Amino acid sequence: MRHALVVLTLVLLGQFTESVAQDVKPRRADAKARPSEQDATDLRAKVRIILKEQREKQHIPGLAFVVVSDNKILFLETLGLRDLDRKLPVTPDTVFPIGSCTKSFTSVAAAASHDKGVLTLDDSPHKYLPYFRMADPEADALITLRDMLCHRTGLRAKADLAAEPAVLSREEYVRAATSAKPTAALRAKFQYSNAMFTAAGEAIAKANHMTWERLIETTIFGPLHMTSSLTSAKPPAEWSDHALGYVYREASKDWKHVPPPKSLAAMAPAGAIASTARDMCQWLRFLTAGGTIDGKRLVSAATLQEIARPHIAINDTLSYGLGWATYKWNGHTVVEHNGGSQGISALVSFVPDRRVGFAFLANTSPNYMTAIGNAGRLLWPLLLGEGAPSATATSTTPATSSPPGAVPSGAALPDVDELLAQMIAAYGGERNLRRHSSMEVRARKVYENQGIQADLVILARAPYSRSEEETWTAVGKRIGRYRTFFDGSRGGQETTFGQDATYTDDEIEQMRRDSARHAILDVRTPYNEVKVERKATLAAEDVYVVRLTPKRGSPVLLYVSSRTALIVQRETKSETATFGDHRNVDGEFVPFRTTIRDALGEMTIEASDVQFNGSIAPAAFSASDR
Repeated sequence: MRHALVVLTLVLLGQFTESVAQDVKPRRADAKARPSEQDATDLRAKVRIILKEQREKQHIPGLAFVVVSDNKILFLETLGLRDLDRKLPVTPDTVFPIGSCTKSFTSVAAAASHDKGVLTLDDSPHKYLPYFRMADPEADALITLRDMLCHRTGLRAKADLAAEPAVLSREEYVRAATSAKPTAALRAKFQYSNAMFTAAGEAIAKANHMTWERLIETTIFGPLHMTSSLTSAKPPAEWSDHALGYVYREASKDWKHVPPPKSLAAMAPAGAIASTARDMCQWLRFLTAGGTIDGKRLVSAATLQEIARPHIAINDTLSYGLGWATYKWNGHTVVEHNGGSQGISALVSFVPDRRVGFAFLANTSPNYMTAIGNAGRLLWPLLLGEGAPSATATSTTPATSSPPGAVPSGAALPDVDELLAQMIAAYGGERNLRRHSSMEVRARKVYENQGIQADLVILARAPYSRSEEETWTAVGKRIGRYRTFFDGSRGGQETTFGQDATYTDDEIEQMRRDSARHAILDVRTPYNEVKVERKATLAAEDVYVVRLTPKRGSPVLLYVSSRTALIVQRETKSETATFGDHRNVDGEFVPFRTTIRDALGEMTIEASDVQFNGSIAPAAFSASDR
């Protein structure tokens, strides 16, 4: 069975790029004195050159950039257009969605609540959210707001599928996502979770007896005089000065307008805020002044330092605090967060010991400038007046060990034609396979790490037609439908939540390979080479590893049981599918249990009914008439 990957905007919403300029041997130049007016003019000119170069390279329609230093606005620059069709320019008051930069606002609201004694960062979410339950009993008993705000809860990274159809309420989304199977133990690993940040935001709001939206408005926007900032990525209709989001299309060299994801309403504490360059100056003034604005303290310096300090390592050079990433640049601690989805990209960064920070807002998808560390690599040498740190060499020595479970290369391997003949016989023989020209499968599919279940119907007809239709439910509620289809020459995917797509030429070629009804009989046709590569052990079973090399695209590995000659696992660049519980259906052996691991995590498919040679209309493999 083939699993088609959903093209999700919200996988990108939680995008947190784990790359940063290395700084293991920091060298710090002498800090310059406050720049003169001429120095400031020269600095602005150099920064403007970088922004213009990056705008062109990254295909950014419009952007806004601000720098605050010593509580003053050092630089505010806008470039390009907020609306391409109407040719409207970006202004200092243009509203941009900031995506996951919202997390920092939620964490500052938690810090302010901690200072007021409303809550502590080590409170359990159960204290405020009666519906909160995690699948792992130990994690459920021990989890704290601190764990949730630093992404160490054990939930799979970016597991936001339940929010994608924009049907669930915020509570329902949290219940679905937190009930999912974890992929790590509590506090064992950094795994970026929009769902847990959403739950933390809701808990902090409940502790203050108000909604999250009201909490942000009264705790941050009001005191900081951020008069044009919103707790929704979609500005009201009367708000004329707002940026439209765009995706650059390389093939046609143009931009496609995309609206903010509707699902942001469910995960607002993790990614729904929209703001302007002018308002972000106020946010940076507050951050770089250690929690004060215009002489008024909103958050204690100690608590602000607490949320910005490392709580868990992401990699060797990058850590995460509470709503903030942190790394070293030239001996300085940099505190930073990015945000993005289709048509949305933003970055906020500051250096506490130099009281300097910048914000970058753009109306296109995540790009070089919004990956953690990249903008700083370009800008901190200028903004801090210091030379860039030396890069550290990393080992490039290739690994020489054998693949896991590999049997020494001297082990005898069967002839490929001999093994293929054994496989055909194991699945029922060529005669039985050929007479089954069509197949219908009904199954139950569980997205183990997403909190979603689906009723699945698979239809297939020789030679290359196939469709899969899933009806999704979460927390007992029907939330959407997802369908892939292929008629042998054309195909695509359809959803009820705006993710329709048509297959590209490369995808069509792959679909012809993956959708073949009699793939095992005609295995040589779509592949340049079929080779028995090695013997190995997989889940305590001896297997032959067969490599299928296509004319274009990545190879496929089949793990074939040396005992039964059945395929127990199929591995591609993007997914691994494991097959079990093979049953004889009208002379053909069919796997009734499939486990898939791909970008969405782990999925299990349990077939309940398999039938051959039923009547299937040609329309079943084409786009729906809707």
